[in-house]
This record gives sequence, structure tokens and C-alpha cells, in this order.
Amino acid sequence: MKCSCCGEDHIICPGDLGRPSALFAPCPHCNPHIRVKESPVSPDEIVNGPCQCNRRFIDDVMASLYQVLQTEGVIKGTEPLSALGTPLICPGLFLRRPPVLPSRSLILISDLISESAAEIAYRKVPELLGVVYHSHEFPGPGDVRCGCEPSIHEGRLLFGCDVRADIFLCGKGPVIIIKKQADLHIEFPKGIDPKVMGVEEQVRRFHPDVFIDACAGPGTLGITAALFGVPEIIMCDVWHASVWSAIQSIRVNKIKLGISQISIFKDISKCPPVWGGKPVLICEATGEKIHIRLYNGSYEFLGSDLPSGKRLTVFDPFDKDTFRKNDQFLSYWNETIGGEVFIP
Repeated sequence: MKCSCCGEDHIICPGDLGRPSALFAPCPHCNPHIRVKESPVSPDEIVNGPCQCNRRFIDDVMASLYQVLQTEGVIKGTEPLSALGTPLICPGLFLRRPPVLPSRSLILISDLISESAAEIAYRKVPELLGVVYHSHEFPGPGDVRCGCEPSIHEGRLLFGCDVRADIFLCGKGPVIIIKKQADLHIEFPKGIDPKVMGVEEQVRRFHPDVFIDACAGPGTLGITAALFGVPEIIMCDVWHASVWSAIQSIRVNKIKLGISQISIFKDISKCPPVWGGKPVLICEATGEKIHIRLYNGSYEFLGSDLPSGKRLTVFDPFDKDTFRKNDQFLSYWNETIGGEVFIP
């Protein structure tokens, strides 16, 4: 599927997948050699190029990137290889061994690379999809309680594209979630994901008519509930990047979910980065047995927009420990919304 940001065909769909791990498995001719990440890379080393399968071991990709950045004066050449930043494969999935990378399948998150160096690295390292600057704060909104001015933390795409997919596995097969990585925190698949498994267990247990993903993020839990047959899905988030990503996640899972029509009512890119007021309907997806509504706003004001039926609500806030102690709000939710509530 073509990326809605860069226009390139690098977004994987459920129908493209056979055995997901095969995407990054070495061919019989690959000869991966694991490097010591605490050591530098010599500028005189001849780093291995792509195998005849046109893929290259991730450590060799990072070593090439190291040499480019040393040449550009970004690093001195004494720093360890690990100092470059955090590499994220695209798509992200749980692997039992380091990956062999095809072209444009790696995003590097770093706090030391300039825009000009990022462009040069992109041109010289074909496996690189994009370079993202992140400070040492998690991207996203801070406190979004009513009456508070939220703090906003965003990364910045330096060059290339930062839109990537993560593949989460559930009892109905892969759930593909799209993220604009500069603006969302890293939540890499862990094989058997406890949040995804929690949704599966709760849906099987309560058989809800309505599933409310109150802190939806890029849509992982709401889409999982839809795969398990919940006909009415409500997703809501205050953060513009989460809503944008959830729209893309709905699109990429469209065929698997049985969606026949997707309607966009408002351009989320023109909305405030954080909207903590009454939820605004941004996207609606419908099919013969599925109806998804995606809102931008605070879940506290969702009540009047919720369909009737047996309800199951998941709250997956970033600060779960604080949220669990909010007995007053949870009591309010039980009284006004009703149904079952769980925190994964």
C-alpha cells in the first residue's frame, strides 16, 4: 500500500503476509556477523554490502551509517556503534534473531544527527527509510486534564519517511498498526502481546456489542476487538498523531475487517495537537458487520456519542498506575456508561 506521507509503496497489508518473520530472515547466501555494539567502526573497514538477495544484515547497515556520519563530522569515530541511536525495522515484529534488511526498511531515532547529515545518510545507505530526531522525552501530550495547559512533546522527521507498521499477532492472525514514529512513543511487538491478548480474553468473556477504546493511540486494541467480531467500535484520543495513525490503521486492515466504506469528516492535520474537549468525529468506517467511529477529544465527554448495547471499555493510558487510583472517575464511568471496564 502507498504511504500517505511519502507516496512510496512501503506499507505492508495483512494480505501481503505469509510467515511474517520471513520478511527479515537470511537467505542461504547471507552471512550475518553480529558486531559488538560497544565498539566503534573503523573508517578503513570495508563493510559488507547487500547479499545477492538484495538484503543486508542490520549490523552492517548500522556500520555503513556510522562511517557516513563520521565522514560528515557528526561523530568523532571514537563513539560506540550503539551511540547512533535506536534502529526500528519497518514493519516491526517480534524476531528471535537480528534481521536482514531490504531497501528502505529501517528508521533511525537519534538526537545527534543534523538534517543535512540525515539527507546524505539516506542517499548513501539504501536500507534507511528515515531519520527522526527525538529528545529524551516521550513524544505526545502531557497532562490533559480539564483546565490544564497540556505540555506537548514531538519528535521531528529529519529526512525520508517516518511512517512505519507494527505487526501484532492475535488469535485471528496479524493486526497491522500504522504509526508516524516522530510523534508516537515506541511500542514494539513482543511476540505474544499482553494487551492484545487481554482484549481477546475480555471480548470472548463478555461478548460485548460495543467496544470502547478510550485511549486509542494508533488503534491497536480497537482493531483487535473488531477482528474478534465486536460490531460497534468506538476509538478516541486527544493526540492528533494518534488519531492520524488510527485512520491509517483502519485503512490498512480494511479488507480483513470487512470494511466497505471509510469516511473522513475532518482533516486531523489541521486540528490542534491536543484536543481535550468534547470528542469530534473524525473518521467512520462501515461494513456489513462492522461499524467503527474514531473521535478526537477527551473520553470524559464521550457519553452522549456512545451507541446502546452491552459495553466493554478498555483504558490504556500512558500512566496506568495513576489512572488505576482514580476511583472517582472509574465510579463515574460505571454509573454513566455502564458495562465492563478493564485496564490492560
